[in-house]
Amino acid sequence: MSKLVSRILLAIFVFPLGAIFYMVAFIVLAEGLRRSSGSNYSSYQVQEALAFLLAGALTWAAVGVYWWLLWRSSVNWTRGRVSGSAIAAILAVLAGAAVGAICSSLLPSGGESFGTFVGSVLAILLWMIATIFLWRETAAERGKRASGAHNAITCPTCGYNLTGLSESRCPECGSKFTLDELLASQASSAAAADIS
Repeated sequence: MSKLVSRILLAIFVFPLGAIFYMVAFIVLAEGLRRSSGSNYSSYQVQEALAFLLAGALTWAAVGVYWWLLWRSSVNWTRGRVSGSAIAAILAVLAGAAVGAICSSLLPSGGESFGTFVGSVLAILLWMIATIFLWRETAAERGKRASGAHNAITCPTCGYNLTGLSESRCPECGSKFTLDELLASQASSAAAADIS
């Protein structure tokens, strides 16, 4: 399995893992808040909303670290990407809070917990979506990577890129070479490029 395929699979697993983490965090926090303040029903609604909010914050922290660890080595971390990610986090929190407030206002009394749940989950998802666009490679970065990532093996006769071919015959001009001849021609090509 290639590194990219394993990263994609791990990226897919962030959703069920995040959901399980959120549920466990909510249960632990709700139970801890209930035990600390008693069993008053009006305070229970506040405790539940607070547990949803704290569970969402903890989940976002866990998912954010997981997401960054997963993609950190394949992203070119420019100042714009770092600041854009931070701005996206702030905007995601604001959008999640707005949607959560709308949900809470549309539901009858006691709907604050559901609104808090929706807002906290939405903030996480919006930030992840934003990072997909912010962290992807630009055309200039792709060109630089493609040109500098490896030295292509080219045909000494016509210059055709022979990288990835399983035989030492050029499909463009038909010239045949031994591996020693190809490697020697590449060394002389690189030296000529360095001189000019």
